[in-house]
Amino acid sequence: MEKDGTLKANPEYFYVDTTEGLSRLTEALRGATRVGLDTEADSLHHYFEKVCLIQLSFSHVNYIVDPLSGCSLTEFLEVLSQKELILHGADYDLRMLKKSLEFRPKAAIFDTMLAAQVLGYEHIGLAALVEKLCGILLSKSGQKSDWSIRPLSSKQLSYATCDTKYLETIADEMTKNLRELNRTDWHRECCERVRETSGLTGKRDVDEPWRIKGSSKLPPKVLAFVRELWKWRDETARKKDRPPFMILRNEDLIELAEWRAAHPEEPLPSGPSFLKRITGDNLVRLENAVRSAESLLEEEWPVILKRTRPEVVDRYSQEKVEALIEACRAIASTLKIESCFLAPRASLTAVVRHRSNSIESVQSVSALMRWQAELVMPAIKTVLNM
Repeated sequence: MEKDGTLKANPEYFYVDTTEGLSRLTEALRGATRVGLDTEADSLHHYFEKVCLIQLSFSHVNYIVDPLSGCSLTEFLEVLSQKELILHGADYDLRMLKKSLEFRPKAAIFDTMLAAQVLGYEHIGLAALVEKLCGILLSKSGQKSDWSIRPLSSKQLSYATCDTKYLETIADEMTKNLRELNRTDWHRECCERVRETSGLTGKRDVDEPWRIKGSSKLPPKVLAFVRELWKWRDETARKKDRPPFMILRNEDLIELAEWRAAHPEEPLPSGPSFLKRITGDNLVRLENAVRSAESLLEEEWPVILKRTRPEVVDRYSQEKVEALIEACRAIASTLKIESCFLAPRASLTAVVRHRSNSIESVQSVSALMRWQAELVMPAIKTVLNM
């Protein structure tokens, strides 16, 4: 805010970080029909991730709201929730807004990335769409900024503005293309699913979050080290407010666990080279974690989890799966969209396993949307009747 109570203006955007400025923005927002929306978070730099910027573009004006300014966002978010929102890759932004600010959209959303997939564009990133539909090259500088640091530079804010600046234009062009190809309903269903699922609680295993990627095939003895090392890493990340990967990457954690399980008599410093950067109290706690794993009795080691997802195992069914995948690939090719976007392998495997032969049953067992199920239904019936 300037001294006279106006928004802080820039040739490209208005920066909103005061109560007065937010009130003015909220009033302007009430008259908007739709809003281009994006966020910047600090998940690459902090353990406790949060939304650090909210960018909006509507009526050809760009705004950047600072949610870390201490202003109450309640009224602003309520008005925003009632507008049609244009986002690119809406899932992440909506999940972060739900997690940080309890924000949930009440009106429809228009996801430009999903529109690009429905339309069969080869490149679906925002920069590619801006270049294709607006003829403008976007800078990539600023992608890895720590958006929680204040003050932000004009370069950072200009970068953030570009994430919403062109969304209305892109949405207009894509809407025309969707209508021309008669795919508006496909896109609408995709967007509605994202809007619904973004409000759901994540599926993270709260009982065993230490079962990180790459650990599923490790023997119980090694898993004991993985578990204790994960606890050490998580505690350290929390204390430092840093993402866990900045403390120790998953692949390094697994390498250390495997090495220690195989070399119980070796001193820890003689292990993997990355251990050299762990010093002081951090190293002491790491050594304690290793000793904790070593002190466990065999019956206390973690068990190897059985795969809960049923798989097609008989040759006959597997042949049908492959035939259905090939048939769907041909359909996708005709439509000029990606076959995995039309019908993922896992969905088609479920269809074959359950011998689904109706739109409703296909949707029930495969998580395919109705437009997808309708398109692949002829192929399903042909393959299942082979």
